[in-house]
Amino acid sequence: MMVKGFVFFKEGKIPFVIENYRMELFTDDSLLNDFSKEYNFKANYILLGQYFGSGIQGQKATFFVERSMGSTCYLRCYIINMLTSEDGYDTIGLQSPFLDDIFRYKYKYLDMVRTGSNLAVEPKDVYKVPFSLNGRQYELSFRIGHDNRLGLLEDFNRKGELLLPLQTDDIQECYDISVVLYRLAIFMMSHAEVPFNRITLYKKGLKVGWFFCSFVSDEAFSGYDGLFHEFDVMKYVPKILNNIALDSGNKITQSIPLGHLGNFDSMFSPQRFVEQVMAFEYLFDKLNHKKAQNSKFTLKNELAYMFNEFPQLLSSPKLSSDKVSEQIKEIRRTIAHGYAYYYDFKNDSNTQHLIILLDKLIRTMSLLWIGFTKDEIAEYPLY
Repeated sequence: MMVKGFVFFKEGKIPFVIENYRMELFTDDSLLNDFSKEYNFKANYILLGQYFGSGIQGQKATFFVERSMGSTCYLRCYIINMLTSEDGYDTIGLQSPFLDDIFRYKYKYLDMVRTGSNLAVEPKDVYKVPFSLNGRQYELSFRIGHDNRLGLLEDFNRKGELLLPLQTDDIQECYDISVVLYRLAIFMMSHAEVPFNRITLYKKGLKVGWFFCSFVSDEAFSGYDGLFHEFDVMKYVPKILNNIALDSGNKITQSIPLGHLGNFDSMFSPQRFVEQVMAFEYLFDKLNHKKAQNSKFTLKNELAYMFNEFPQLLSSPKLSSDKVSEQIKEIRRTIAHGYAYYYDFKNDSNTQHLIILLDKLIRTMSLLWIGFTKDEIAEYPLY
Protein backbone atom coordinates (compact mmCIF):
# COMPACT_ATOMS: atom_id res chain seq x y z
CA MET A 1 0.00 0.00 0.00
CA MET A 2 1.25 3.48 -0.90
CA VAL A 3 0.70 6.09 1.81
CA LYS A 4 0.56 9.81 1.03
CA GLY A 5 0.43 12.88 3.22
CA PHE A 6 2.38 15.68 4.88
CA VAL A 7 5.06 15.81 7.57
CA PHE A 8 4.96 18.81 9.89
CA PHE A 9 8.30 20.61 10.05
CA LYS A 10 8.93 24.01 11.63
CA GLU A 11 6.05 26.21 10.45
CA GLY A 12 5.31 24.26 7.27
CA LYS A 13 4.35 20.94 5.73
CA ILE A 14 6.48 18.65 3.55
CA PRO A 15 4.63 16.19 1.23
CA PHE A 16 5.62 12.52 1.37
CA VAL A 17 4.87 9.12 -0.12
CA ILE A 18 5.58 5.86 1.70
CA GLU A 19 6.13 2.50 0.06
CA ASN A 20 7.56 -0.54 1.87
CA TYR A 21 8.28 1.62 4.94
CA ARG A 22 10.46 3.98 2.94
CA MET A 23 9.27 7.60 3.15
CA GLU A 24 10.29 9.93 0.32
CA LEU A 25 9.88 13.65 0.99
CA PHE A 26 9.53 16.05 -1.93
CA THR A 27 8.93 19.77 -2.42
CA ASP A 28 10.48 22.71 -4.27
CA ASP A 29 10.38 24.67 -1.05
CA SER A 30 13.63 25.37 0.86
CA LEU A 31 11.92 23.68 3.81
CA LEU A 32 13.10 20.29 2.52
CA ASN A 33 16.73 21.45 2.51
CA ASP A 34 16.36 22.58 6.10
CA PHE A 35 14.81 19.20 7.02
CA SER A 36 17.64 17.28 5.32
CA LYS A 37 20.30 19.31 7.12
CA GLU A 38 18.64 18.74 10.50
CA TYR A 39 17.83 15.04 10.15
CA ASN A 40 20.51 13.72 7.77
CA PHE A 41 21.90 10.43 9.19
CA LYS A 42 19.82 10.87 12.34
CA ALA A 43 18.35 7.67 13.84
CA ASN A 44 15.36 6.73 16.00
CA TYR A 45 13.26 9.88 16.03
CA ILE A 46 9.56 10.77 15.75
CA LEU A 47 7.81 12.78 13.05
CA LEU A 48 4.22 14.02 13.18
CA GLY A 49 2.04 14.61 10.16
CA GLN A 50 -1.17 13.88 8.29
CA TYR A 51 -2.26 10.94 6.16
CA PHE A 52 -4.64 11.39 3.22
CA GLY A 53 -6.59 8.34 2.12
CA SER A 54 -9.57 8.38 -0.19
CA GLY A 55 -11.08 11.56 1.29
CA ILE A 56 -9.93 15.16 1.41
CA GLN A 57 -9.63 15.38 5.19
CA GLY A 58 -6.27 14.47 6.66
CA GLN A 59 -5.88 11.96 9.49
CA LYS A 60 -3.34 12.46 12.25
CA ALA A 61 -0.23 10.30 11.77
CA THR A 62 2.89 9.50 13.82
CA PHE A 63 6.06 8.11 12.23
CA PHE A 64 8.92 6.34 14.01
CA VAL A 65 12.03 6.82 11.82
CA GLU A 66 14.76 4.20 12.08
CA ARG A 67 17.25 6.32 10.12
CA SER A 68 17.26 8.98 7.41
CA MET A 69 19.47 9.99 4.52
CA GLY A 70 18.77 13.31 2.85
CA SER A 71 15.08 13.38 1.89
CA THR A 72 14.58 9.64 2.50
CA CYS A 73 13.37 8.31 5.85
CA TYR A 74 13.38 4.58 6.61
CA LEU A 75 10.53 3.83 9.00
CA ARG A 76 10.31 1.27 11.80
CA CYS A 77 6.57 1.82 12.06
CA TYR A 78 3.81 4.43 11.96
CA ILE A 79 0.34 5.09 13.39
CA ILE A 80 -2.67 6.45 11.50
CA ASN A 81 -5.50 7.78 13.66
CA MET A 82 -9.18 7.55 12.77
CA LEU A 83 -10.79 10.82 11.72
CA THR A 84 -13.20 10.90 14.66
CA SER A 85 -10.85 9.52 17.31
CA GLU A 86 -9.72 11.27 20.45
CA ASP A 87 -6.04 11.82 21.07
CA GLY A 88 -4.18 8.93 22.67
CA TYR A 89 -4.86 5.23 23.08
CA ASP A 90 -4.80 2.80 25.99
CA THR A 91 -4.78 -0.69 24.41
CA ILE A 92 -3.14 -2.44 21.47
CA GLY A 93 -4.89 -5.31 19.70
CA LEU A 94 -3.09 -7.77 17.42
CA GLN A 95 -4.89 -10.02 14.97
CA SER A 96 -2.90 -12.91 13.56
CA PRO A 97 -3.73 -16.31 12.04
CA PHE A 98 -0.46 -17.59 13.58
CA LEU A 99 -1.40 -16.42 17.07
CA ASP A 100 -4.92 -17.82 16.57
CA ASP A 101 -3.29 -21.22 16.01
CA ILE A 102 -0.91 -20.89 18.98
CA PHE A 103 -3.76 -19.90 21.31
CA ARG A 104 -5.97 -22.69 19.89
CA TYR A 105 -8.74 -20.44 18.55
CA LYS A 106 -10.72 -23.16 16.74
CA TYR A 107 -10.65 -25.60 19.66
CA LYS A 108 -11.56 -22.97 22.25
CA TYR A 109 -14.31 -21.56 20.04
CA LEU A 110 -15.93 -24.98 19.71
CA ASP A 111 -15.60 -25.65 23.44
CA MET A 112 -17.29 -22.34 24.28
CA VAL A 113 -20.12 -22.81 21.79
CA ARG A 114 -20.80 -26.26 23.25
CA THR A 115 -21.24 -24.68 26.68
CA GLY A 116 -23.87 -22.31 25.28
CA SER A 117 -21.81 -19.10 24.92
CA ASN A 118 -23.07 -16.73 22.23
CA LEU A 119 -19.82 -15.23 20.94
CA ALA A 120 -21.69 -12.94 18.54
CA VAL A 121 -23.08 -11.04 21.54
CA GLU A 122 -20.26 -10.94 24.06
CA PRO A 123 -16.51 -11.53 23.67
CA LYS A 124 -14.71 -13.90 26.03
CA ASP A 125 -11.13 -13.77 27.29
CA VAL A 126 -9.79 -17.31 26.88
CA TYR A 127 -6.26 -16.84 28.22
CA LYS A 128 -4.52 -14.20 30.31
CA VAL A 129 -0.72 -14.32 30.20
CA PRO A 130 1.34 -12.02 32.43
CA PHE A 131 4.85 -11.04 31.33
CA SER A 132 7.52 -8.41 31.95
CA LEU A 133 8.91 -6.13 29.22
CA ASN A 134 11.40 -3.28 29.66
CA GLY A 135 10.80 -3.23 33.42
CA ARG A 136 7.00 -2.98 33.03
CA GLN A 137 4.43 -5.60 33.91
CA TYR A 138 1.83 -6.52 31.25
CA GLU A 139 -1.05 -8.92 30.96
CA LEU A 140 -1.86 -10.26 27.53
CA SER A 141 -5.45 -11.40 26.88
CA PHE A 142 -6.56 -13.66 24.02
CA ARG A 143 -10.14 -12.69 23.21
CA ILE A 144 -12.71 -14.52 21.09
CA GLY A 145 -16.05 -13.15 19.91
CA HIS A 146 -17.64 -9.79 19.10
CA ASP A 147 -18.95 -6.85 21.09
CA ASN A 148 -22.59 -6.30 20.11
CA ARG A 149 -22.49 -2.74 21.54
CA LEU A 150 -20.30 -1.65 18.65
CA GLY A 151 -22.60 -2.88 15.88
CA LEU A 152 -21.15 -2.18 12.45
CA LEU A 153 -18.05 -0.66 14.06
CA GLU A 154 -16.97 -4.15 15.12
CA ASP A 155 -14.44 -6.03 13.00
CA PHE A 156 -16.30 -9.10 11.77
CA ASN A 157 -13.27 -10.39 9.87
CA ARG A 158 -11.56 -10.95 13.18
CA LYS A 159 -11.14 -14.41 14.66
CA GLY A 160 -9.16 -14.07 17.86
CA GLU A 161 -7.34 -10.96 19.05
CA LEU A 162 -4.50 -10.44 21.52
CA LEU A 163 -5.15 -7.36 23.65
CA LEU A 164 -2.61 -5.60 25.87
CA PRO A 165 -3.33 -2.51 27.97
CA LEU A 166 -0.61 0.07 27.32
CA GLN A 167 1.20 2.07 29.96
CA THR A 168 2.09 5.06 27.75
CA ASP A 169 0.87 6.52 24.46
CA ASP A 170 4.39 6.25 23.04
CA ILE A 171 4.81 4.66 19.61
CA GLN A 172 8.02 3.01 20.89
CA GLU A 173 5.99 0.95 23.38
CA CYS A 174 3.69 -0.26 20.58
CA TYR A 175 6.72 -1.21 18.49
CA ASP A 176 8.43 -3.09 21.34
CA ILE A 177 5.27 -5.13 22.00
CA SER A 178 4.85 -5.97 18.31
CA VAL A 179 8.51 -7.12 18.11
CA VAL A 180 8.11 -9.44 21.11
CA LEU A 181 4.87 -11.00 19.81
CA TYR A 182 6.38 -11.32 16.33
CA ARG A 183 9.28 -13.26 17.86
CA LEU A 184 6.85 -15.40 19.83
CA ALA A 185 4.94 -16.31 16.65
CA ILE A 186 8.01 -17.15 14.57
CA PHE A 187 9.63 -19.18 17.36
CA MET A 188 6.47 -21.24 17.84
CA MET A 189 6.07 -21.78 14.08
CA SER A 190 9.79 -22.25 13.30
CA HIS A 191 9.75 -19.95 10.30
CA ALA A 192 9.90 -16.22 9.70
CA GLU A 193 6.67 -15.45 7.87
CA VAL A 194 4.82 -12.15 8.44
CA PRO A 195 2.46 -13.02 11.31
CA PHE A 196 -0.05 -10.16 11.73
CA ASN A 197 -3.11 -9.29 9.63
CA ARG A 198 -3.84 -6.12 11.56
CA ILE A 199 -2.77 -4.16 14.63
CA THR A 200 -5.42 -1.87 16.09
CA LEU A 201 -5.21 0.82 18.76
CA TYR A 202 -8.11 1.31 21.18
CA LYS A 203 -9.21 3.84 23.74
CA LYS A 204 -11.93 2.89 26.24
CA GLY A 205 -12.78 -0.11 24.07
CA LEU A 206 -13.27 1.86 20.83
CA LYS A 207 -10.95 1.91 17.81
CA VAL A 208 -8.89 5.06 17.52
CA GLY A 209 -6.20 4.08 15.02
CA TRP A 210 -4.04 1.51 13.30
CA PHE A 211 -0.42 0.55 13.85
CA PHE A 212 1.69 -0.40 10.81
CA CYS A 213 5.07 -2.14 10.75
CA SER A 214 6.83 -4.74 8.58
CA PHE A 215 5.20 -7.57 10.60
CA VAL A 216 1.74 -6.65 9.23
CA SER A 217 0.31 -7.96 5.95
CA ASP A 218 -3.22 -8.46 4.61
CA GLU A 219 -1.94 -11.72 3.11
CA ALA A 220 -0.79 -13.28 6.41
CA PHE A 221 -2.05 -16.84 6.43
CA SER A 222 -1.49 -19.89 8.63
CA GLY A 223 -2.78 -23.44 8.55
CA TYR A 224 -0.98 -24.94 11.54
CA ASP A 225 -3.86 -25.19 14.00
CA GLY A 226 -3.69 -29.00 13.91
CA LEU A 227 -0.22 -28.88 15.50
CA PHE A 228 -1.69 -27.25 18.59
CA HIS A 229 -4.55 -29.73 19.14
CA GLU A 230 -3.28 -30.74 22.58
CA PHE A 231 -1.02 -27.77 23.27
CA ASP A 232 -1.04 -26.65 26.92
CA VAL A 233 -0.90 -22.88 26.39
CA MET A 234 -0.49 -21.85 30.02
CA LYS A 235 2.24 -24.41 30.62
CA TYR A 236 4.48 -23.23 27.79
CA VAL A 237 3.57 -19.74 26.49
CA PRO A 238 4.20 -17.68 29.69
CA LYS A 239 7.78 -18.98 30.08
CA ILE A 240 8.55 -18.62 26.37
CA LEU A 241 7.01 -15.13 26.18
CA ASN A 242 8.87 -13.89 29.27
CA ASN A 243 12.16 -15.20 27.89
CA ILE A 244 11.63 -13.56 24.48
CA ALA A 245 10.69 -10.28 26.20
CA LEU A 246 14.14 -10.14 27.83
CA ASP A 247 15.39 -8.71 24.51
CA SER A 248 12.91 -6.30 22.91
CA GLY A 249 15.42 -4.38 20.79
CA ASN A 250 17.41 -5.39 17.72
CA LYS A 251 20.08 -7.37 19.56
CA ILE A 252 19.44 -10.73 21.21
CA THR A 253 21.83 -11.17 24.12
CA GLN A 254 19.77 -12.86 26.85
CA SER A 255 16.82 -14.62 25.25
CA ILE A 256 16.55 -17.50 22.78
CA PRO A 257 18.15 -16.85 19.35
CA LEU A 258 15.94 -16.58 16.25
CA GLY A 259 18.57 -16.15 13.54
CA HIS A 260 18.17 -19.74 12.34
CA LEU A 261 14.53 -19.25 11.30
CA GLY A 262 13.80 -18.86 7.61
CA ASN A 263 10.90 -18.64 5.20
CA PHE A 264 10.00 -21.09 2.44
CA ASP A 265 12.56 -19.64 0.01
CA SER A 266 15.48 -19.62 2.47
CA MET A 267 14.72 -22.88 4.28
CA PHE A 268 17.58 -24.79 2.62
CA SER A 269 20.45 -22.42 1.88
CA PRO A 270 24.08 -21.96 2.97
CA GLN A 271 23.20 -18.64 4.64
CA ARG A 272 20.53 -20.24 6.80
CA PHE A 273 22.84 -23.12 7.71
CA VAL A 274 25.47 -20.65 8.96
CA GLU A 275 22.80 -18.85 11.00
CA GLN A 276 21.78 -22.21 12.50
CA VAL A 277 25.36 -22.92 13.57
CA MET A 278 25.62 -19.44 15.11
CA ALA A 279 22.34 -19.97 17.01
CA PHE A 280 23.60 -23.35 18.21
CA GLU A 281 26.90 -21.89 19.45
CA TYR A 282 25.09 -19.03 21.22
CA LEU A 283 22.86 -21.52 23.06
CA PHE A 284 25.70 -23.91 23.86
CA ASP A 285 27.60 -21.05 25.50
CA LYS A 286 24.51 -20.19 27.58
CA LEU A 287 23.98 -23.81 28.64
CA ASN A 288 27.60 -24.87 29.16
CA HIS A 289 29.83 -21.82 29.26
CA LYS A 290 32.90 -23.67 30.55
CA LYS A 291 32.99 -26.17 27.68
CA ALA A 292 32.15 -23.46 25.13
CA GLN A 293 35.18 -21.42 26.22
CA ASN A 294 37.53 -24.43 25.95
CA SER A 295 39.32 -24.13 22.58
CA LYS A 296 39.97 -27.90 22.59
CA PHE A 297 36.22 -28.56 22.75
CA THR A 298 35.44 -28.06 19.05
CA LEU A 299 32.14 -27.52 17.26
CA LYS A 300 31.96 -31.25 16.55
CA ASN A 301 32.39 -31.99 20.27
CA GLU A 302 29.69 -29.45 21.17
CA LEU A 303 27.23 -30.92 18.66
CA ALA A 304 27.89 -34.49 19.76
CA TYR A 305 27.50 -33.47 23.41
CA MET A 306 24.05 -31.92 22.81
CA PHE A 307 22.80 -34.75 20.55
CA ASN A 308 23.79 -37.18 23.30
CA GLU A 309 21.78 -35.08 25.77
CA PHE A 310 18.70 -35.58 23.54
CA PRO A 311 19.23 -38.94 21.77
CA GLN A 312 15.57 -39.10 20.71
CA LEU A 313 16.38 -36.51 18.02
CA LEU A 314 18.39 -39.20 16.20
CA SER A 315 15.51 -41.58 15.64
CA SER A 316 17.19 -43.64 12.91
CA PRO A 317 19.55 -46.42 14.08
CA LYS A 318 21.83 -45.47 11.19
CA LEU A 319 22.52 -42.10 12.78
CA SER A 320 24.97 -41.50 15.59
CA SER A 321 25.84 -38.28 17.37
CA ASP A 322 29.46 -38.50 16.13
CA LYS A 323 28.46 -39.10 12.52
CA VAL A 324 25.87 -36.31 12.40
CA SER A 325 28.19 -33.87 14.19
CA GLU A 326 31.03 -34.62 11.77
CA GLN A 327 28.74 -34.00 8.78
CA ILE A 328 27.49 -30.68 10.17
CA LYS A 329 31.06 -29.56 10.95
CA GLU A 330 32.18 -30.50 7.44
CA ILE A 331 29.33 -28.60 5.77
CA ARG A 332 30.19 -25.51 7.77
CA ARG A 333 33.81 -25.85 6.66
CA THR A 334 32.86 -26.14 2.97
CA ILE A 335 30.65 -23.03 3.24
CA ALA A 336 33.42 -21.04 4.96
CA HIS A 337 35.86 -21.95 2.14
CA GLY A 338 33.41 -21.18 -0.66
CA TYR A 339 32.77 -24.77 -1.75
CA ALA A 340 29.02 -24.86 -1.08
CA TYR A 341 26.44 -22.95 -3.10
CA TYR A 342 22.70 -22.35 -3.00
CA TYR A 343 21.82 -25.00 -5.61
CA ASP A 344 23.89 -27.62 -3.76
CA PHE A 345 21.57 -27.24 -0.78
CA LYS A 346 18.37 -27.20 -2.84
CA ASN A 347 19.11 -30.62 -4.33
CA ASP A 348 20.90 -32.46 -1.51
CA SER A 349 18.46 -34.47 0.62
CA ASN A 350 21.11 -35.34 3.22
CA THR A 351 21.98 -31.67 3.79
CA GLN A 352 18.29 -30.83 4.05
CA HIS A 353 17.85 -33.58 6.64
CA LEU A 354 20.74 -32.15 8.67
CA ILE A 355 19.15 -28.68 8.54
CA ILE A 356 15.88 -30.10 9.89
CA LEU A 357 17.83 -31.95 12.61
CA LEU A 358 19.62 -28.73 13.58
CA ASP A 359 16.25 -26.95 13.80
CA LYS A 360 15.00 -29.59 16.25
CA LEU A 361 18.21 -29.39 18.28
CA ILE A 362 18.10 -25.58 18.47
CA ARG A 363 14.43 -25.63 19.53
CA THR A 364 15.24 -28.24 22.20
CA MET A 365 18.20 -26.24 23.50
CA SER A 366 16.06 -23.08 23.48
CA LEU A 367 13.40 -24.73 25.65
CA LEU A 368 16.13 -25.99 27.99
CA TRP A 369 17.60 -22.48 28.27
CA ILE A 370 14.13 -21.03 28.97
CA GLY A 371 13.86 -23.38 31.95
CA PHE A 372 11.78 -26.36 30.85
CA THR A 373 12.73 -29.79 32.13
CA LYS A 374 13.65 -32.62 29.79
CA ASP A 375 10.31 -34.28 30.54
CA GLU A 376 8.44 -31.06 29.65
CA ILE A 377 10.47 -30.73 26.46
CA ALA A 378 9.61 -34.34 25.53
CA GLU A 379 5.91 -33.46 25.94
CA TYR A 380 6.16 -30.30 23.84
CA PRO A 381 3.85 -30.90 20.85
CA LEU A 382 6.16 -29.23 18.32
CA TYR A 383 9.19 -31.13 19.53
